[in-house]
Amino acid sequence: MSNPQGFGPPKAKPKASKRSQERDAAAKRMDKMKAQGMPEFEVYMRIKDKPNWIPVGAITVPRSNLVSRAIYANEQSLLEAAFRMAPPLKKHQDNLDYGYRLKGAKKDEEIELAKKPGLLKGSAVGDAIAQIGKSVTGLFGKKS
Repeated sequence: MSNPQGFGPPKAKPKASKRSQERDAAAKRMDKMKAQGMPEFEVYMRIKDKPNWIPVGAITVPRSNLVSRAIYANEQSLLEAAFRMAPPLKKHQDNLDYGYRLKGAKKDEEIELAKKPGLLKGSAVGDAIAQIGKSVTGLFGKKS
């Protein structure tokens, strides 16, 4: 039996979008950070004062006290991912909480509420946080 060829020549694979390339690069940076032993955290989102958390991604940071800052540094990417996964959140976009917990933790372990930091622009700490934000940008969202 022969293989059917279909109708016309095979189509070329579409070129990856710029956003897809950014996500791939960010995923490679995250893998490198995990290989260096940095902790990985699951990131969640919910409507303020509601009990149900929705998982929206993961993040790796050098120290656990930097998780909130990294979350807010990547807020736009998190929102895009959350709206794709849970469209009803979009109508509450100005009334959302972020939370996190260590990846691999027991599911009954409480999700810690991320607090919005006051960024220290121009300081060494603020610059370090901005660098962390750049290193994880694009990790959240649909993979192509």
